[in-house]
Amino acid sequence: MRNFAPPCHRPRHAPLLAGLALLLVQVAHAQTPNPQDTSDQKRCTGEWRATLEERIASCTTLIDSGRYQTVNLAILHDNRGIALRAQGNVDAALNDFGEAIGIDPKSAHAYANRGEARFGKRDFDGAIADLDQAITLNPSDVASYMTRGAAYNQKGDLDQAIDSYGGAIRLAPNYTTALFTRALALRRKGELDLAIADYDRTIRLDPRDASAYNDRGVVWFVKRDLDRAIADYNQAIRLDPNFAVAYNNRGDAWRSKGEFDRAATDLDRAIALLPQFALAYSNRGLVAYQKHEYKSAIAGFTKAIRLDPQNAQAYHRRANAYDDSGDHNAAFADYDMAARLDPNSGGVLYDRGIADGRGGALDRAIADLSESIRLYPQFAYAYNARGAAYYRQREFDRAIADFDEAIKLDPEFPAAYVNRGNALSAKGGADRAVADYTAAIGIDPNDAAAYYNRALARQRLGNIDSAIADGDRAIALDPTAAAYNNRGSALQAKGDYAKAIADLDRAMALDPQAAGPYINRGNTKRATLDLTGAVADYTNAVALSPDSAPAFYNRAWAHFLAGDNAAALADSDRAIALDARAASAFFTRGLVRERLADKDGATADFRQALALAPAFQQPAEALQRLQTGPAQTGPATDRINSK
Repeated sequence: MRNFAPPCHRPRHAPLLAGLALLLVQVAHAQTPNPQDTSDQKRCTGEWRATLEERIASCTTLIDSGRYQTVNLAILHDNRGIALRAQGNVDAALNDFGEAIGIDPKSAHAYANRGEARFGKRDFDGAIADLDQAITLNPSDVASYMTRGAAYNQKGDLDQAIDSYGGAIRLAPNYTTALFTRALALRRKGELDLAIADYDRTIRLDPRDASAYNDRGVVWFVKRDLDRAIADYNQAIRLDPNFAVAYNNRGDAWRSKGEFDRAATDLDRAIALLPQFALAYSNRGLVAYQKHEYKSAIAGFTKAIRLDPQNAQAYHRRANAYDDSGDHNAAFADYDMAARLDPNSGGVLYDRGIADGRGGALDRAIADLSESIRLYPQFAYAYNARGAAYYRQREFDRAIADFDEAIKLDPEFPAAYVNRGNALSAKGGADRAVADYTAAIGIDPNDAAAYYNRALARQRLGNIDSAIADGDRAIALDPTAAAYNNRGSALQAKGDYAKAIADLDRAMALDPQAAGPYINRGNTKRATLDLTGAVADYTNAVALSPDSAPAFYNRAWAHFLAGDNAAALADSDRAIALDARAASAFFTRGLVRERLADKDGATADFRQALALAPAFQQPAEALQRLQTGPAQTGPATDRINSK
């Protein structure tokens, strides 16, 4: 997977702030109020226009006068707290709100304002406690429901946030800010249809709300209904032609549809409107990345990082671009930075795990993929990737368990069926493997890998004509060297040596560095008793892949047929050293030892071949032969297959 994050919204709607408290009771004196007191009251309460400093000074004068008690004194502290908070002196504001509550424990307004101040300091638990009390004292305070919802939202408690926003909506059914904000929480929770319903209500109440159209478009995008998403972004842009976020989001939707030119145009417009818009640069880079223009992609992601050095997503995307362009060191540096910035991103860990697997660091890949699964237990791709890593470690049961889970989570996941088929085939279950490949083809009739692997399995089952037919289809869909090599092997098994050689020659032309076609062409030449040509092809395979056990044990067989027992024995020994599970290598060495009259050595090798491959008929026949008659000087009739 390469990560594609959902679009963004413009935070136009904000929670309501608690308003200024008013003095509700006149001063408790018999004489006529001091005119200065009256002026200070009007400034303190905001009834008169005044600077924050003037309001604070007036409130302080009244508080220090000693002429106000109980409710009035609490109101003065509350008002001064509001002015102090607006000034940025939140600690002093909290002290005044606390004084107000201490003087008048039934002041809903003071609890609401202290809750608002605590929210601003990210003391979400303290904010919720105060707002709960404010709502208990004044159940009709819409603003307290809104701020409490925002605090729950910041804590990640989306159920409580949605419930609190719902309280505001019950009190004010046409309050578009509450509907809009609840829709955001519903979207975060994954309740997409309910989010759309809230956006619909917002738009009916305010048809000119560009942000509501934009954000509803985001939900359609997440639901992969790209046409509806684009329609909403279009309307948002019609209502607000300078809406950079909507251009960014529409560009990302065009990218998802593969309309890269339209995407680039919209993203360029977003950047022109908002030159510091890091996400637009990142999405512009993503367009280039999907076009395999890695240099341009890296430039876009780098610009996003310069604008927003804490942007984990931009580091993640740049890591993917570096990895795909072959700069693996830079890729891992960026994956590591992305993981530090966002340690709970299963996507970063997934992609780093994929990169580890590519580099052969399978244990690290499995660790990253396991953590990705822990964070996102429903992530079918991570199970599939971890299964592939286990497969490469030859832990086939673990691999199959992971592929099972991937398929359970996503029954329409063709790659998981193909991979499970490969693991089953490796365990000797070619018939079950064919069923999985067939299932993959049923989901995606153009899956070349499914046809390719089904051809291999059918060949192992002896269904050569079906294997060739699958090879034909695989080549038609994706004419790779591997596909020609596979079909060439099947044609050789059928005895159609001229066509086999033609396919294998084509495979070599497409990939001159691949050892497999040389091995299979060597097998074809060996079958026609062109032993010199066969040995030459196997030797080329060894040069290209010095650790290829099949190249050595097939060359051993050719040497054996040519009567070169020393060379055959040396190649068999080398094949076994490279792959102690290669039944064919043990069988070939057993034949050499049988010819050399080493009955005990031959018997041990045949038994080991049979233990590794219980369905391998020739070692069983050889063991029976050793018990009943003299050693033969020629091999069994079946060839040794290479992979």
